[in-house]
Amino acid sequence: MLENEQLDDFKKLSDAELIRLYKNGSQTAFQQLALRYIFIIRNKSSEFHNAFMENDDLLQEGLLGLHNAVCSFNENSNTSFRTYAGICIRNRLVSAVRAANAEKNKINNSVSSIDTVSDIPIPSNCEPENVFIINEELTSLLNYIKNNLSSTELSVLSCYLDGMTYKQIAAKLNLTGKACDNAMQRVRKKLKIKG
Repeated sequence: MLENEQLDDFKKLSDAELIRLYKNGSQTAFQQLALRYIFIIRNKSSEFHNAFMENDDLLQEGLLGLHNAVCSFNENSNTSFRTYAGICIRNRLVSAVRAANAEKNKINNSVSSIDTVSDIPIPSNCEPENVFIINEELTSLLNYIKNNLSSTELSVLSCYLDGMTYKQIAAKLNLTGKACDNAMQRVRKKLKIKG
């Protein structure tokens, strides 16, 4: 870990200097840029607060937008990095929300197709009143899941229930392993599942 004096030195550097340092391999330079731009990321992600994504996922997408800005910024352009970063962050958030919305619609369509839970097997030796109770509970559970999980959480849960590993889920949904794990932890918390 860097000494406080070195961290203070990074605070004094301009955005352009930090970008150059990051492109030359300094992770601390990106951390300083992230600290410097977190308020913009929070501000832009708050525009999508009621979207189909959790706040943590929106912030993570905003950080990825900042990372894209840092990697692709051209110092010789007439645009300031602050303006360029704001555009990259917003574009990343818009893309992520659109993808989440499309995924949620896809999942809602597939979940709504089993709203009657007739596709879920029930043992044939159940008495009719127990079948009715089971169907009611399953319908209630499906409605709870549809109404309380974000699209990312629904996607991760669906893949997980299909037997996929976190690595496979991350690859399929174009997420990081950490984002996958975070989504599954939120699912467990919301559904109170012990893992």
